[in-house]
Amino acid sequence: MKKSLFALAAAGAFASGAQAQSSVTVYGALDGGYNATNTTQKSATAGQVDTKAITRGFSGENIVSSRLGVRGSEDLGGGRAAIFNFELGIAQGTGNVVTNSTVTTAGVPLTSAQIQQQTLVRTSQVGISDKALGTLSFGRRLTGIHGVVFGDYGLAGNNMSGYLTGDDQAGGTGATVNMRVHFNATRMSNGIYYESPTISGASIRIDYSNDGTTTVAAGTTGSASNLGISGRYVLGGLTFKAATHDVKTTAGTVASVTHVNDAQAAGATISTRINAASIGYSTGPIAAELIYAANEVKQSSAQVSKVNATMAVVQYKFGAAIPFVRYGMGNTEQAAGVNKADTKGYQIGSSYVMSKRTSLYAVYGSQNSKVKTTSAGAEHTRTEIGLGLFHTF
Repeated sequence: MKKSLFALAAAGAFASGAQAQSSVTVYGALDGGYNATNTTQKSATAGQVDTKAITRGFSGENIVSSRLGVRGSEDLGGGRAAIFNFELGIAQGTGNVVTNSTVTTAGVPLTSAQIQQQTLVRTSQVGISDKALGTLSFGRRLTGIHGVVFGDYGLAGNNMSGYLTGDDQAGGTGATVNMRVHFNATRMSNGIYYESPTISGASIRIDYSNDGTTTVAAGTTGSASNLGISGRYVLGGLTFKAATHDVKTTAGTVASVTHVNDAQAAGATISTRINAASIGYSTGPIAAELIYAANEVKQSSAQVSKVNATMAVVQYKFGAAIPFVRYGMGNTEQAAGVNKADTKGYQIGSSYVMSKRTSLYAVYGSQNSKVKTTSAGAEHTRTEIGLGLFHTF
């Protein structure tokens, strides 16, 4: 009898909570279609054979990353509300939930900063919002600086745009190196976040975490701490944004990596400073944005890598069609004076709006990265095509 009463009481408590919930929304995005990528790596070593790679398939993911989530809020009265958001990454081509990995394909342990970027759980957030004081939340979510680097208008081709800001730089020994500007700070785990209310068009956001321990390899651990500040100001059709974000990671008892070719010594601390700013303009059918971002990664005061990148994008709504052009350029470097490279890239494409939630798209992109500090000049060229269907629900 006691078990039944306890069970009934527990069920009643959950039912009461469900009834008090003001709103719960299940949402998602699925991006399916054809994509093809051709890459060519010319080696800096004389006589070494150039490498080529071609990938083709119907995995999609050219416009946005597919996802499934649930979010909601409960009205607490007095202009306050409890909020939550939980979101999983989906590999649309297979239907699988995107899985985490704590090592590279070669079995090298990742840093805790890399692990916190994995997309099995994209968002896990709970908090309190107040119309007068702002929103305070806890957990895992996209960082404020990501909103500056990624862009503001949901322009077509965003998921393909990462390599326009430093991805896949030519390495000095025939390899490629992931040098994306906010590689270590796309998402943040074990964090606390404050977002101010918008006052006269201006708002700020603060992201903070302190030594959230993450498994790096069996029997070892590493930690990652973050501090990011971002701001936004809207004046008519103009939007100004700026952000800075610091990441510090400490390796466990084995060596780890920050980028593909850069080892982090056991017990060493890697510090990453990222800065970004943008100006956007939107009026009628036209939207445009200019974004600048830079980072510097150090290990014990020695430079591990440095990136700076500028990207411009313009789109125009022409009936149901929304053509766009995107151009990016920048400079990348590994250790000070090592493998300095110039990177340039562009994209052209268009989406076609079939309904409020469904669009077709076609995108073509090309990028070239060339190392300037080796005699043979390693060079990496990448072209990409995406055709598909994008649906939100």
